[in-house]
Amino acid sequence: MQSFIEFIIRFKSYISFAALVVISLSLISMSNVNQIGGFRTLVIATFGWVQEGFSWIPNPAAIRNENNALRELNLQLSNEVTRMRDAVVENKALRSLLQLKKNSDNEIIAVSIVGITKVQLRNYLIIDKGKSNGIETGMSLRTDAGIVGTVIGASDNYAIVETIMNRDVNISAKSLRSDYKGIIVWEGGQYLLMKDVLQSYDVKKGDIIVTSDFSNKYPVAVPIGKVVDTGEEEGHLFLKVVVKPFVNFETLEEAFVIKSLPDTERIELIRELDEKLLLRKMEARRKDKLIFKKKKKKKENKNKAESQSDKKGKKK
Repeated sequence: MQSFIEFIIRFKSYISFAALVVISLSLISMSNVNQIGGFRTLVIATFGWVQEGFSWIPNPAAIRNENNALRELNLQLSNEVTRMRDAVVENKALRSLLQLKKNSDNEIIAVSIVGITKVQLRNYLIIDKGKSNGIETGMSLRTDAGIVGTVIGASDNYAIVETIMNRDVNISAKSLRSDYKGIIVWEGGQYLLMKDVLQSYDVKKGDIIVTSDFSNKYPVAVPIGKVVDTGEEEGHLFLKVVVKPFVNFETLEEAFVIKSLPDTERIELIRELDEKLLLRKMEARRKDKLIFKKKKKKKENKNKAESQSDKKGKKK
């Protein structure tokens, strides 16, 4: 029954046309004008009544076309909503960056993150500006939230940044509340660790950690993160201080390069000190090897002498 109704609805125009042709031919054959007029009225009324009776039945083809049109409209509206949400988030981030630029004491350069590189426990970012924009190796990268990293290389139009989420990075930091200092390191995961914090130090959960004035690599008093946990390390005199960074590196898109370079005299002094310490370590290792060789040779000679003495005793 349903198939018959769909057949009538789909081809109703053709069926109506065929019926009208048959009726017309019948009327023409009657040749009586009065009868034709009355019969025509009756046919039109009957056809209208039948059509009105079937008007409640939906048209599958029309419904299908309407559904397709609604799907396309929903897709367009969904895309517009997504773009509006992205625009709101981007607008909020740009407002924060503009506020930072307004309040910054140093000259800063707005940059965009165009690439991320991860090598084992080392994380790097690529930014869309370089030497042609005044960016040099040694400058720091930050957002309105806090420190991101340091520029370690630059070309004319791009630069690569070593982030603080890097096992080779050591940051001299302090608690903003108590002014106690330590070294910020990263050993993997989403959090940083603050080292060299004695158990007697006043560092608590919730403390804000910033770069200290002992740091030559990063500007002073730039936010790093917040202490989320502290605990005593077994067998050590130091606290285990866990710091959550303020910067969300997973969603980082915009940042500022601080046009400030570290003090080259301090860098050179530290480099010379590192070289001297390295030479001392190498010299100490060389001496240890010589002592070890002498002890080994002395022991071999002693064993050899004892072996010869045992042989002589056996011969006697």
